[in-house]
Amino acid sequence: MNKKRFIWLVPVLLMAFAISACKSDDDDGGTRETLSWSGKQVYNTDGTLYTGGNAAFVSSAGGSGTINGGKMSFSISTPNSQKSMTTLLVELDVRYGHNVFSYAGYDPANTQAMDLAFTNLRKKINKTTAASITKEEIYYIYVDRDCIVTATGIPSITTDGDIPVKVPNYTLKLKKGWNPVGMILAANTTSGTLIIGTGDSDSCEWVFE
Repeated sequence: MNKKRFIWLVPVLLMAFAISACKSDDDDGGTRETLSWSGKQVYNTDGTLYTGGNAAFVSSAGGSGTINGGKMSFSISTPNSQKSMTTLLVELDVRYGHNVFSYAGYDPANTQAMDLAFTNLRKKINKTTAASITKEEIYYIYVDRDCIVTATGIPSITTDGDIPVKVPNYTLKLKKGWNPVGMILAANTTSGTLIIGTGDSDSCEWVFE
């Protein structure tokens, strides 16, 4: 990025906008019991329409999907495997490159969970200008019972250099079944904040990586 260092900054106005933009959990992704999409446009990382070949695919949790004519369809109900919430939160830290999930505690303690992860597809959006970057990504967590995940006292993290990124406390109230969880990030050249919460987004698109 022309040797400029960027990290994510989410001011109060951006956060307010993000909350108002979130859709209900059942919009666009089926219901809590069955997560599904039909005929959703797929994009390349540069924002152009995906024109690659048709293909079948699965997620780490199972389910079945296809990309046909540049559009994805997918459906899954109960995952084919589950793990302890502790294990899942640590894995999310590794997968998304932020040490923010392993600081979370959860209740009840015996909750089993799974996340939806595709090899080449992620639901996200990136917006870049000369002075800032804004990023948003949605992913999905299945829990086998209602569960509250709470994280407090997360130390600042760094990204794209040594500039500190603040991670405010967050609470995820997950219901039995599939739950969309979003990360909203924005960047300037000096400081940053990363916001985590529940809810889907109209802004994000399916991107083939």
